[in-house]
This record gives sequence, C-alpha cells and structure tokens, in this order.
Amino acid sequence: MCCCCNLSPTAKRLWAIGGASGVCVFALALGFLWPVLVWEIAKNEFVLEPGTQVYDNWIDPPIDMYLELYLWNWTNAEDYRQVENYKPHLEQLGPYTFVERHERVNLQWNDNDTLTFQQKRIWHHVPEKSVGNYETDRVITINPVLLTVGYALRDDPILLGFLDGIIMLNQFASSPFYDVLVREVIFDGYDDPLLKNLLLLLDLLPEDQRPPITLPPYDMFGWFFGRNDSETYDGTFTIGTGADHVQNTGVMRLWNGANRTEHYRGVCGMIRGTTGEVWPPFGRLRGTPPNVTVFAPDVCSSVTLQYLDEIERHGIDGLRWIGNDRVFDNGVHYEETACQCTAAEENCPVLDNGAMDVSECKFGAPATVSFPHFYLANDSYLTGITGMQPDPNEHRFEMELEPYTGVPLSVRAQLQVNLDLRNYGLTLLNDIPPVMLPVLWFRQTAGLTEDLADDIKLLLLLPDIGLYIACAIGAIGIIGLLLAIYFSVTRWKPSVFSQPTLPTHPSTDDKSK
Repeated sequence: MCCCCNLSPTAKRLWAIGGASGVCVFALALGFLWPVLVWEIAKNEFVLEPGTQVYDNWIDPPIDMYLELYLWNWTNAEDYRQVENYKPHLEQLGPYTFVERHERVNLQWNDNDTLTFQQKRIWHHVPEKSVGNYETDRVITINPVLLTVGYALRDDPILLGFLDGIIMLNQFASSPFYDVLVREVIFDGYDDPLLKNLLLLLDLLPEDQRPPITLPPYDMFGWFFGRNDSETYDGTFTIGTGADHVQNTGVMRLWNGANRTEHYRGVCGMIRGTTGEVWPPFGRLRGTPPNVTVFAPDVCSSVTLQYLDEIERHGIDGLRWIGNDRVFDNGVHYEETACQCTAAEENCPVLDNGAMDVSECKFGAPATVSFPHFYLANDSYLTGITGMQPDPNEHRFEMELEPYTGVPLSVRAQLQVNLDLRNYGLTLLNDIPPVMLPVLWFRQTAGLTEDLADDIKLLLLLPDIGLYIACAIGAIGIIGLLLAIYFSVTRWKPSVFSQPTLPTHPSTDDKSK
C-alpha cells in the first residue's frame, strides 16, 4: 500500500518539489566538487616518493629515449692554405643512433621536501636506426685540445709562445686536424699525444706556476669519452619532490650543491626549470604557461622554450613549446639574454646572436652551442662555411606536454656544438680561417607509447565522469521537478468539497411559522 496515499495534496506538493529540488542541488554540488575531489586525490600520485606513479616512471622510465649523433666532416681541410677565399666545407655524417637509459643513483630525501641524486646515462648503439657504419666510418675535424691551449692563453703571449715552442719542438702535434674513427671521436676516445703530454707537463709544474689551462681529466679525447655509465659526469641534482606543493614536483633547486652556476651572470646562472623528464602538473585552472624551462647540464645553464600551439598525440590533447631566437640571443635583440655573455659587461655582446659561449662549461675550450645547422642564428655564422641547411622542421627544439598531468607527450631536444676557430698565436693554426666551426650536433627524442597513452586517457576521464554523472542526476532532478509542478497544478490542488461543512440552523422566521 502506498505510504504517501493518505497525505494531503499540500504535503504531496512539498515532498515532490522538495525532493526534486534536493536532487538538483545534489547534482549541482557534485558537478562543482567532483573535479576538485579528483584533483586532490590525483595530486598524491604526482609526488616523487616510492610508491607513486610519477616516481615509478621516473626511477624506471617506461619509454625508450634515443640519442642521434651527427658529426661534421671537414672535407676540404687540407686546402685551407692553397685556395683563395677559402671556406671550410662540412659534410654531415650520421645519424649514429643510440638507445639511452637513465638510472638514478645515490638518492637522498631531504627534510625540506627535496630529493638529491646523481644519474647515470647509458648508451647502446642501435645499428638498424643508424646511417653509416659506426665502427669503420672516419671523420676529419679540428684538434680541440690545440684550440683550447690557444684560447686559454690568448691574453698571455709570452706563456703562449713558450708552450707553442714546446709543442713544435717536441712534435706533440704535427697538424691542426685529426682524421679519426667515428667511434673514437664519440665514445671510445683516441690517443692524443698533445693532450697526454700537456697533462704530464702541467703535473710537473708547481701549482702556483701552472698556466691557466683547464684540460679534460683524461689522457684520451672523445666528445662523449668517460660519460657512458658515469655517475658523476652530469653532476649532482637536487629537485623538489612535490610533497609540500605539487607545483614543486621535479623543479630544480640545486646543481652540484649550489643554486646557481659560476659561468653566467644574473638569471642565466640561476638553476631553473626541470630536468625535462618530470614536470609539475599544470592543472586545468592555471592556464597555459607562456614558457617552460629545462635545465641542461651539458651547457651548465637552462633552456627556456616559448609556447607555440596545441597538438594531439595518441588521442591526447597537449601543448607544444619550442626554442625560438631568444634561446641563444646573447643580448643582441633581447635585453634579458645579455647575461649569456661571459665577457666583461662593458664588452658585451661579443658573439652574434645564435650561438652561446659555453667555454667555461667545456674544460675551457672555445666552444659554443647553437641549434643544428645554425638554425635561427645570425647569417655571419653561415657565410664563413658551406654545407649548412637550416630547416625548422628538422632542427627545431620542441617539448610537448599534457597540461593536466605534466606528462611529456613528445620530446625532441637538439643542440649543436661549435668551436670558435682562430689563430690564437699558435704556429699550427697559422692561416686557419676564422670561423665558428660546427663539429657535431645531437638530437634526443622520446615519445609516449600507446599503453601509457591509454593510462593517461583514463586519468583524464575521471574528472569528466563525475560531470557526466552529475548531469544525469541533474536531468533526473529537473524532470522530477517539472512533474512535481505539473501534478501540483493539475492533481494536487486543494478541493473545496473536501472541506467539512457547518450544520445549518433554522432562522427565526422559520420558527415562527
């Protein structure tokens, strides 16, 4: 038997309209509170602590990263003294591709919600993804140790002349060039008599009499020599765990125990950004950051990328940031980049825009970094050499992130290493053309897999699921409210016939009759 059948029409109206209104209010509250509730729960997974998803992916990356190395072969090196208006012609070799794995070691959680660690980068050659023969290909390049000596002593002609005489007299080097195997100039290293003898000479001198030359701590030379499987080469990192605030997850605090480097002034020397693999989640209410910053130990500085557009990867909407002409501007066009200049402020800028001085970060070699093929660089770098073909589709530095979680969708980080080629007062460098000489460039790539994309899609759906449920409940509430109003108007009206009637009494006139 219906429990509400004996209720009065007024009570029925109140119960029906009140109940439907309560359902609508519940749906509205669910719609507002569900995303917040999901976000509060999800934030716990964005903390770099054992057991969280972000930590598991960081300590054991589920995706493969690849390093593609290109070398510049100086094909007409022997003609520099014979040809009028001579220009070095460079031929690109490669890519020589390696799968790259990162292992974090010596982890230490600190009291201020930071994590200190070192990382090992491990590379294995992948022949099927390479162009050319890594074992037998050869490359002709300039002797970087010879340039380092000249560059370090360029302001001390007496000491430079003394060392130049020792080099020539003892035949530590007979040519400014090297013709070596590709595998030697990359990872294996090659015997360099000049480097080996200079190290011996410096060791023989008292510390207070040693010339201001910084040389690699090895008796062999290779651009990546000593780096494969090294715990110490990249330095010591201290990053935020996000336990105090999720926006600190993965953000660099210290490098080698300091919050800035000694190589650059101002903001250029500050330890900023992330290491590129863990990003704080942006959330859905923060908006699109105009730029993101990656700290790159290879250049002892940070690279700031500017927002470009929206993209889609594996059905996931993301945002893309790119390296533009600000990255290596040196203060030529953008005042905020003037701190990239390593000379005295009154002498800056020294370099044209497009190549940043990293000499103090590269054992004192006259090295610069730029985008590959001098993409976005001043034309002055291209006029002195031939062989460059800058292409934004091939040589642009790109980072794509899913904004709600901060998960990288795709990474294509690429930089070129150049040597500032000058005479510097050394006999072996007489008549050498004064150019910014590219020696190699590299591209690091990583992309989201389908399996990981499915996991992220599920996480991104959670806030929407609550909204869908709220909309469904709200629709039911509105329909109920409309029905309650309808029945209130048509069925549950108070009836006059249901009111009790008072007994009537005969009038006085009737009684008299």
